[in-house]
Amino acid sequence: MLCVIDHKKTRLEYKAGCLLIRRPGSRNRLQTIGINQLDQVVVYGNPVAETAVWRNLAEAGIPVLMLAARGRPQAAMLGSGLAVRLPLRRMQHRLADRPVACLSMARWFIREKISGYSLPLITLVKHFHGDPGDAEQFRRQCEHADNQLAHAATVAEVMGIEGRLAHGWFRLLARTLPSRFRFRERNRRPPRDPVNALLSLAYTLLLSEIRQALLIEGFDPSLGFLHQEYPGREALALDFLEVFRGGVDDFILQWLAAGKLDKSSFYYREEEGCRLARKTRPLFYQAWAGRREEWPRPGGGRAPLREVLLGCTARAR
Repeated sequence: MLCVIDHKKTRLEYKAGCLLIRRPGSRNRLQTIGINQLDQVVVYGNPVAETAVWRNLAEAGIPVLMLAARGRPQAAMLGSGLAVRLPLRRMQHRLADRPVACLSMARWFIREKISGYSLPLITLVKHFHGDPGDAEQFRRQCEHADNQLAHAATVAEVMGIEGRLAHGWFRLLARTLPSRFRFRERNRRPPRDPVNALLSLAYTLLLSEIRQALLIEGFDPSLGFLHQEYPGREALALDFLEVFRGGVDDFILQWLAAGKLDKSSFYYREEEGCRLARKTRPLFYQAWAGRREEWPRPGGGRAPLREVLLGCTARAR
């Protein structure tokens, strides 16, 4: 279950294995949710919460994503600490010191990402009726990138292949999506149009769950193979995010195609960029919760997101 707290006067309490949510109102409405029912908690703004809430959510391995109500500062992610599976983590650190192993893993992440483009490409062609030649050109670009990976001699070359392909994908979106979405290119911090606002939010939600899945499996999320180490960056989580970006893009395209959005669905301010309006956020999270329960598996089929995430991390071992 996805739990979204989106009112600054909400109060969160913990009691006997349950999260108690007291929302403002004439009757001080109370909702009780067993922690073992939760998959993720998303918090906007500054609700009042007992410290026992965060402690017990962390102990249960439930990822918490804290988003500023007005877009800044950056999102904060809470969860359990590093798992106790030291042998796996030691192996990860040893492999990260070996250039050949890093290159092999980097290739694997990007091959998975290339494969993942097939799903949103089908949705884009089906619902937005762009030039078939543009879509076919991108398909050929994916094939070319996959062939190039075999000859990449460094992780930097792999990143270059991925960067060119990502640029091609977003250029295809800019050519195909209707002008009312104002999408011209991928931008963030802050996002400048509705498509980028949706992509950034969905990527952040997914990154929170990837991070928790890595901790559960025993990986160190800060030490990656494709993304380089940097203070405050959880590089391995970003590595795995590449594998799942196609699923996010497909979800966003399907939601846009549903036609439930208009100008009032978003707001724009110079410092904050483009953001989902408060009335639109429940609709987004309802749709996201549905996709989480039927996330596309690599190779076909669908399953709950957590199951797919754990399967992916297991394959990476």
